Amino acid sequence: MCENAHMSSVNDSVRSSQQAYIRAIRDRTGKSFSDIARSVGVAPSTIVRFMNDGSASHSLSATTMARLEKEFGASGHQDVRLVPSNSCELVPMVGKIQAGVWQSGDMFSQEGYSEYISITPDDRYPGIKRWAFRVQGDSMDLLYPSGTIVIAISYCDIARPPKTGDKVIAIRQENGLEEATLKEIEIKDDGRVVLWPRSTNPEFSQAIVIPPSGVNPFPDHGCNEEYRISGMVIQSIRRE
Repeated sequence: MCENAHMSSVNDSVRSSQQAYIRAIRDRTGKSFSDIARSVGVAPSTIVRFMNDGSASHSLSATTMARLEKEFGASGHQDVRLVPSNSCELVPMVGKIQAGVWQSGDMFSQEGYSEYISITPDDRYPGIKRWAFRVQGDSMDLLYPSGTIVIAISYCDIARPPKTGDKVIAIRQENGLEEATLKEIEIKDDGRVVLWPRSTNPEFSQAIVIPPSGVNPFPDHGCNEEYRISGMVIQSIRRE
């Protein structure tokens, strides 16, 4: 029994080191897990499932690791131990947020993401699913310059409505398409919802004012025909 426990611990350590090595490749090269697999001639699912399947306990074969190290360099176990893999979580990169860009589909209900980023756990929202978005354009550049990655959660998951000062992902619907933008929300005493841009661009100087709904004071869950508030930003990542 003790021997089995020891072997399990060894396997977990090997698996963690291999995952940290592959994450380092992704962060250094910008390649997705699928692209990394293709670069060394293995099926994309070999790497994607190994990195994303939390229920799996296997490690990569010596042959696959040899191919990876030949293509991307030695794994450098001394380095990967500096950041234990259990201190990071993988969050799906949903897409871009940009004022004036229209797209189809609900961004928060997509599946089959091809890109993930590693971020530290957030003990304020344990067990709450998070999504990552890349900010494009200058409609909110006083807070989130173009290129910033923002991490958001759904208001439905935290069981509270938006409140003044929240940085939110606002979705505007028109003719079956959706425009996703970042805004700072203000809730007026009379029930109006005001979505403020924080931009250096005069084009984005005007706030969006949404009248109160008789069903729900917040433009969410389809209560407002044009707008809904899909998520709250809880973290941002950007270069200094």
